[in-house]
Amino acid sequence: MPILMPQNLPFCFPKLSAELRNVIDVQSGEWVGQMSGVGAGLDSFYEYLLKSYILFGDKGDFLMFNETYHTIKRYMRKGRQHCNHGYGEHPLYVNVNMIDGSTLTLWIDSLQAAFAGVQVLTGDIEEAICAHALYYSIWRRFGALPERFNWQRVSPDLAFYPLRPELIESTYLLYQATKNPFYLHVGQEIIESLNKYSKAKCGYATIHNVQDKTLEDRMESFFLSETCKYLYLLFDVDNPLNKMASHYVFTTEGHIFPLLKQSQLKLWDFGEDATGTEVKISVSDTRRNVSNKTHSNCERIPDERQYLLPLKPKYMLQISQALGLES
Repeated sequence: MPILMPQNLPFCFPKLSAELRNVIDVQSGEWVGQMSGVGAGLDSFYEYLLKSYILFGDKGDFLMFNETYHTIKRYMRKGRQHCNHGYGEHPLYVNVNMIDGSTLTLWIDSLQAAFAGVQVLTGDIEEAICAHALYYSIWRRFGALPERFNWQRVSPDLAFYPLRPELIESTYLLYQATKNPFYLHVGQEIIESLNKYSKAKCGYATIHNVQDKTLEDRMESFFLSETCKYLYLLFDVDNPLNKMASHYVFTTEGHIFPLLKQSQLKLWDFGEDATGTEVKISVSDTRRNVSNKTHSNCERIPDERQYLLPLKPKYMLQISQALGLES
């Protein structure tokens, strides 16, 4: 049973599209290829648009992020309209053709798991919950996250797992935003899988194939600098970074940047964003609202999402059945 069977979109991207391709020729400045998505080659760009605004208060970054995010949801998002109510397949962000908006590949990659964290920072918590649930379910099936997963065949296209941090990062940010203990259970399950399948005599090894759990004699540096860091912070409730999370922002490589004082005070009046909504917001408000530890975001989540499954059981079951985890 495929997770989703998207159809080609019946319209083209506007001439001045906010979509980007994932490869550019540095000599000519021309785009190479036609694929656009939220995974490898593009994921950090979206993240840095938002984080640059949070860190420096540049209104151009804020407007570019809004326009880009609006376009991503319009052209790449498939499935039912709402995460936690309604009918249809589970939401999924697919790779599309930049020229005409058609679905270009049948796979999603492990780097896309970080997009849920970006959605947390922008305050789109429900969408983050939905995006995270898909990648967590893939992890549950294999005990790791394959580099590329074919959502139509429901099997890996690239089966290795180099101990990437993206799913763990999103898990950490969702826990900070919702305080739902579900995400602690996710973290515990990830740790158990790493210890069971990746632990070696001198460190943790890349999983060469998530299906047969063969290993490679290789441990990437991001395993220590990001994967382990986010797992540690997830459970270390009293860590100063968690206590004062609104004063810091993580880079895409897990480095910790303090927010500039002037960015916390300056007021911008932007006019309208890409959706036509009037925007008037201060950087200090943004810092307060999209930081890892934010009461305003927690208050937006209904009680049932804080204390029960963030994704309603029937929708979690839907993903599990699609992935073969449940009969």
